[in-house]
Formats: sequence, structure tokens, C-alpha cells
Amino acid sequence: MQMLHFRKLVIPLAAGLGLALTTGAWAQQSAGATPPDQQHSELSAQATGVFWRSTNISNVTSGEIDQHIATNSVGLLLGYRYHFNSWEALEAEFGYTQNGQRYYTPATAGGASGAAYAINSRMFDVDANEVITTPSLLGIFQPFVLAGGGMLGFVPRANPYGANNQWRPMFDYGAGLDFHIFHLGARLEYRGLIFKVPDFGLAALNTNKFTHIASPSLGLVFTW
Repeated sequence: MQMLHFRKLVIPLAAGLGLALTTGAWAQQSAGATPPDQQHSELSAQATGVFWRSTNISNVTSGEIDQHIATNSVGLLLGYRYHFNSWEALEAEFGYTQNGQRYYTPATAGGASGAAYAINSRMFDVDANEVITTPSLLGIFQPFVLAGGGMLGFVPRANPYGANNQWRPMFDYGAGLDFHIFHLGARLEYRGLIFKVPDFGLAALNTNKFTHIASPSLGLVFTW
């Protein structure tokens, strides 16, 4: 059932991203915007760190979440980038990791004890970004900056408290450096992800707050 929900969400989004990239590429090529020796396409595979910011909520009342903490983790990020010219590209990415979400409710003055909730989940990242690059420096280096958005999916590994699969809209930004030799290369990158704290569809875990993930990554790039 979880995989069925995942496919229903990811397949249409992936098809839309592919159509957008294909349409943009056709338009740029028709206008003659790229030099004939430009390598248009890149496939990348990167190991990523996923470092969460803890969320504290002030002025809590009885029954409200006081703190959300997620475990840091290591994940995988796969991407396709299409270069229209030496300065502009679009990319689509898919990321995966596993982590734990922790929610804490404080004890109240009325004598009610505090509570702690823990949900281990898989986390999926589906996004599209506008990428601004520079022409190749010294023939091998290419810095870039990016910004875009997409969706983060949280799929509980078990079903504690009746937790459900949940997708959150996400904005991301970042910068990095590519190192190219012929068709092979390496990529050093940093991305920041901003989105609402997941609650897995449970009112008791709703913080109504945004959080941030810092995600440095390092990997390989194949261009053609």
C-alpha cells in the first residue's frame, strides 16, 4: 500500500519534470543558443549528509508539542541536468535516506506528565532546480548556484500511533563546484531544504513550524 501511494505521487511528477526539460531543451536548440561542442546532459550520483535543525516552540500550552528533533543521516541523491548553454541549466533530482522523527510534549502546571513520540521513516526527495553556471574555468572547473523546489515524502517504517505517509512541499537552494575531465567528473555541492515539520497526519504531532535541512554532498558526474 505504501509503494502504491508513492508511485501515484512520484510517477506524474517525474513525467512532468521530463516534459519540462525536453521542451526547454528543444526551444534552446532551435534558437541556436548553445555552441556545437557543448555537452548538454549530465547524470550524477552523490552521497549526501542530511542534517536537521531542531525545532523548539515557545509559549506552549497543554497538549502542544514543545520540541521536534530528527536524527541526522546519510543518503543518496541521483540527478539529471540539462545545459541550455554555458550559463543556464535545469535539473531533476531524486533523493533517499532514512531517519527518525522525535516529538516531545512538556509536563504542564496542572500535573499532566510530558510525552514523547518516535517515528522511524524513509524520506524521499523529488525536486527540480534552475541552475546558473559559469563557463568552464581552466578547462575543468565549473561553479554553479541553484534554486528550486519539489516534494519531500515521509513513509513510516512501521505504523506507530496510526502514522500515515505524508508529502511536504519544499523549497531548496544551493551552490557547488564541478570538476570535469572529458566525460567524467566529480561534484561537490551544498543544498539547503526548507519545509514544514512532518506530522504524519496526526494532530497530536502538528507543530505548525518550518524546519531546515543542511545537505552537503559529494559524488560523480557523467556528461555527454
